[in-house]
Amino acid sequence: MTAMLAFSSPWMLALLPLALLPLWPRRSDTLMFSHVDWLPRDRLGHAAGIALKAIAVATMALIVIGLADPQRPERQVARIARGAEIVVLMDRSSSMDAIIPPAGVKATGALSEGMSKNHAAREVLTKFIDKRNDDRVAFMMFGTSPLLVMPLTRDKQAIESAVASTGIGRGMPDTRLDRGLLAAVGQFDQRDYNGNRVIVLVSDGGARLDAAMRERIAASLTRNRITLYFIYIRSSANSADLNAIKPGDESSEEAALHRYFQSLKTPYRLYQTDDSGALAAAMADIDAQQHFPVSYLERVPAGSHGSLCFGVALAGCALLVGLRFAVLRSWS
Repeated sequence: MTAMLAFSSPWMLALLPLALLPLWPRRSDTLMFSHVDWLPRDRLGHAAGIALKAIAVATMALIVIGLADPQRPERQVARIARGAEIVVLMDRSSSMDAIIPPAGVKATGALSEGMSKNHAAREVLTKFIDKRNDDRVAFMMFGTSPLLVMPLTRDKQAIESAVASTGIGRGMPDTRLDRGLLAAVGQFDQRDYNGNRVIVLVSDGGARLDAAMRERIAASLTRNRITLYFIYIRSSANSADLNAIKPGDESSEEAALHRYFQSLKTPYRLYQTDDSGALAAAMADIDAQQHFPVSYLERVPAGSHGSLCFGVALAGCALLVGLRFAVLRSWS
């Protein structure tokens, strides 16, 4: 009991011997009555007397324990659900402030209607996170340097607030995708493998990675067994069409990055989005794929059992009153 419970007022337990008072013999119990032995043995009354004393002892003990306020300590419980461990890596460069067309509107070189790519990404990411209850999600931004906004957590409200924070201020002037991707992969280092691991890269551009960085990223992805999704938001009709590039074509940074991702030994998938509707469809497809068993430790907060003790003691008092009127206690 001491291992599972703690008391906020343990000194109250010194009153526990008072619970034995109902067992103390009273003067009326020692009085002798003539010819009582002639009466048949009252087994029911004898049992009722024992029950009265036992209930009275238990009731007083529960009151004392309730005053000591037993506390269930905080603990961690292992849970198994279906989901994934996901790191969302979002481009926060200034180019993400450009306008993306609404669903069904063809991209052009100069857009004046619709919402920014950053705004559209925030909306679909928030909906994605909101509908997935068993994921552990981390959120990172990258521009000139990576920024971890929220580490892996199951707190959806915290993650949604982190995503909303990308709408504050202007984007960074540079896009160092290599640093951002390496930092995202590093979120899984030194962690036990509890379920499918995913990185969702949301960006409107690419990068040419040097050989050393390519090797580091590829080795980290393989070591941590990570699935990579690249959500490529095209800036305009003149942007690189990664779905139409020819074998060996690395004329643009986006094409070079896509070719590198295709060469990885770990799972990779491209989602090229030209409008807000395609962006939402990409996240919906990722949602449909990532429902694998995942284990995690859930922290159960401490709680008090004092109210339970008082409630049971109150029921005992009511039972004592009922038995008091049902049992004959004296002769007149």
